[in-house]
Amino acid sequence: MVVYKILVDISHNEQVESFPDAFNEDDFIIEFINKNEGPLTYDMLEDFDVLILGNIQHSKNNRDDKFTPEELRTIKEFVGKGGGLLVTTGAGGDRDISIKQGSIRVLYKLTGVKKYWNGVILYPKRNSIIDNVNLKIDTIFQHPITDGINRLILGNCTFFSITEDAEDIITTSEKASYEYFDLNEIDEIGQVPVCVVSEFFNGRVVTLGSSSFFLEDHEIGIDIEDNRKFLDNIIRWLCFDKEERIVEGEEEEEKEEEEEEEENEDFEKESFF
Repeated sequence: MVVYKILVDISHNEQVESFPDAFNEDDFIIEFINKNEGPLTYDMLEDFDVLILGNIQHSKNNRDDKFTPEELRTIKEFVGKGGGLLVTTGAGGDRDISIKQGSIRVLYKLTGVKKYWNGVILYPKRNSIIDNVNLKIDTIFQHPITDGINRLILGNCTFFSITEDAEDIITTSEKASYEYFDLNEIDEIGQVPVCVVSEFFNGRVVTLGSSSFFLEDHEIGIDIEDNRKFLDNIIRWLCFDKEERIVEGEEEEEKEEEEEEEENEDFEKESFF
């Protein structure tokens, strides 16, 4: 049986501090790096399939929400060796914190994201739920992550500027507008990426402009529309070769058992004669 091992980091002022209970404990093992348990090391990560960085709340003068150079090398090593990385953000993006200051943008070679825009996407009332920041998302492109996904609800969402190494699989509609927090103005933005995927050596990365789908018992959370299946698809895509490796391991064990049985049979024949 395939069991997915997920590590959620909350040691860098992440807003996502839990993982939905809807995901069965038989299939998912969820552990956390708590606020005082950093810094991240490869020893912490190597036994896990996926690392989640859920909506880091960047600030200009706080070091706790920034990654050290050693931690960044650790994350790159983890993904490069076949690990999965899920980065989610939300309204405000990276707050215009520069790479030199330690913005999450520093991981652009993994994520393919050059900028997490500082603001929030707005939809017309008929294309949103409860409030115009809770988007009915149906501009969805074909990808294993979007298999069986017809509509998502993403709340407090931002968008990205991406490199050519990233593939956008979900975008806003042409009717989207954006409230720029730093400029205090609203402009039309049309179709922009809110979910992108990329590959880095042997690993995979998903970056999403909203974190609301982690919420439970909430109008815009995990249980609405196709949000639960969407998160499930993300985890399984990030762990793309886990099932294959398990099958290969089982086949190898069967092969070894057969060889051992043949050796025993040969030994018994030699002993008999």
